Amino acid sequence: MRTIVIAAILFLIFHIVRVDLFDGTIPLAAFFGEDTPCVEPKIQVIQVTTIQGDTIETLLSMYPDPESTFVERLSAFYSLNPHLQNQELIGGLIIKLPVTKLANTVCD
Repeated sequence: MRTIVIAAILFLIFHIVRVDLFDGTIPLAAFFGEDTPCVEPKIQVIQVTTIQGDTIETLLSMYPDPESTFVERLSAFYSLNPHLQNQELIGGLIIKLPVTKLANTVCD
């Protein structure tokens, strides 16, 4: 009987400590500094009218950006122009090209 009572008391103590540590009656803000709001990097954009024979690679090479890689620029291109995901460029389209990143913050 004594072991059941001791086990129940230990279970109750461990449960209270676990709830207090994970859910917290102690505010977590006391242990960490102020969180700054996460701001996604802004991308500078230029609008370009395509001509017959243009490709995404040629347009990105005509407007180089030494601060970002080709893969980053290609990802930004498709996020700015989602309608061009599965089609070729034709003459007369007005598209947006990413030029450079203005902010360098990383959001988790």
